[in-house]
Amino acid sequence: MEKLINKAVKHYKYNDDPGQCDDGFIRKYNNFADKDTLKNHPEILYKVLNGHPNCTHIKAKKLLFQGSDDCWKYFERTAVFWAFSQMNDEWIDHLKGAYEYALYVEREDLVQMLFEKSLHYMTDEHNLSDKAFQRQQVYPSTQLIHFLIEKWLSKNPVKELILQYGEGYGIYQKIVDHWESFSQIEPVYWDELCDYHLNRMGIQSGDKYANEEFLSGSLIPMELINVVKVRKKLGLDLPKIDNALFSTNMAKPPVIPTGYSENLDLKFKLIELTARTKKKYTLQEIEAHIKAQNGEETEIFDG
Repeated sequence: MEKLINKAVKHYKYNDDPGQCDDGFIRKYNNFADKDTLKNHPEILYKVLNGHPNCTHIKAKKLLFQGSDDCWKYFERTAVFWAFSQMNDEWIDHLKGAYEYALYVEREDLVQMLFEKSLHYMTDEHNLSDKAFQRQQVYPSTQLIHFLIEKWLSKNPVKELILQYGEGYGIYQKIVDHWESFSQIEPVYWDELCDYHLNRMGIQSGDKYANEEFLSGSLIPMELINVVKVRKKLGLDLPKIDNALFSTNMAKPPVIPTGYSENLDLKFKLIELTARTKKKYTLQEIEAHIKAQNGEETEIFDG
C-alpha cells in the first residue's frame, strides 16, 4: 500500500511547485467569445471554465499534500468551475467528480445545479432509446455519491434513475446495507475500500476505465471522506479507518468555509459577466467591476 501511495505522489508530482493557471484561459475565452456565440448561445461561455487543472484541482491537491491551507479555496473553485461548465454530457460517470467535489466542500447549490443537468440527459428521449446510453458502465463510487447526497439533502431526484445503469453499489454495498449503524461492519472492510481506491486512481496499467475511477480525486479518498462527512451531519457512528491512505495530508477533512467566493474570482466573473451581458471584457475591466461592487480594498482571487 505504501508503495502505491509513493507511486501516486511521484506520478502526480504532489511535491512540485503548485504553479499558476496556464495562459490558455484567456486564449480559450477569446476563441469562445465570438459574435455568434455572444448573441445566440452565451451559456456556452461557461465551458471555458473546464480544462484548466493548474488553477483548479491539480493546484488544490498539490497545496493539500504540501500542507497549505490555501488548498481549500482551490477545491471550492474546482467544484464551482466543474458544476458550471458541464453541459449536456450524457455519460453518467462524467459528472461523478463534480458531485463529489460539491459535497466535499458542502456546496448544496452546486449539487442542485448538477441535479438539473443530470435530469436533463437522464430523461432525454434520444438518450433513453440509444443502446450505448442504455449499456453504459457506471462506477460503484458514482452510485455511492448519489446515495450520500440523498442522505445529506434528504432527497436526490436522480439516484434511482442512475441505479438503473451499471451493476449497483459493488464494493460499497455494505455501507448502504448497514447505514443506520456501522457496528456490524468488520474493520478489515475499511482496509479493503482503501485498497480499492489505491488501485483505481489512474496510476495502474491495464483496463483504463476501471483504473481511472478515482482520477478526479487521485490520492484523496474523497468517497470515504464524504461518507464520514455525511454521517457526522446526521449524528451517526463513524468508521474507524486506520490505514496508510489516511496517514497523509490528502485525507484531511476540508475546512469549511474555505474562504472562496466566485463573486471575487477574476476568472469566474469574466465568464459570468460575459454570458450575462453578451459582451466581451478584459481582465482589467472585470477587476474594476469587482471592486466597484465590493470596495476598492477587496482582495480579488486570481490564483
